[in-house]
Amino acid sequence: MLIVRRHGTRGTERIQQEMEEVFRSLVISSRPLSRSHVGVWRPPVEVYECDTALVVTVEIAGVREDELQVVVDDTVLHITGTRPNVAPHPKRTYHEMGIAYGPFEAEVFLPFPVVLDEVEAVYENGFLRVTLPRAQATRIVPRAGEPATDGER
Repeated sequence: MLIVRRHGTRGTERIQQEMEEVFRSLVISSRPLSRSHVGVWRPPVEVYECDTALVVTVEIAGVREDELQVVVDDTVLHITGTRPNVAPHPKRTYHEMGIAYGPFEAEVFLPFPVVLDEVEAVYENGFLRVTLPRAQATRIVPRAGEPATDGER
């Protein structure tokens, strides 16, 4: 599993990324119920935060760990990979089709700054869990003193 950390992408890019995610979700939801289409699918994702971190869990059973890529930048967690189609017979007739195969992608917008160098990803029993530790806010404490004179400004 590859974990990539990127620094320095906060700002107006986040708005653009959020708009792209909204558009992408609209396009995905308008697809037919059959998952036989060629393209990228989005696995089920859970995101929650606790006192010290944001935790993202992705359900991707059947994916080999070396097929996963986890990229974290200042505002977004990107998870990509491929689930191979393991159907035993090349000629088949489906009676029910509910498992997506092929390339997948999940993006999660980070609601707060995280410590990129401490991001941890664990893949176990078909679930990828990414823990993104919350960055500590810098607190500025004003100090009491004499106002500056014209010569000190």
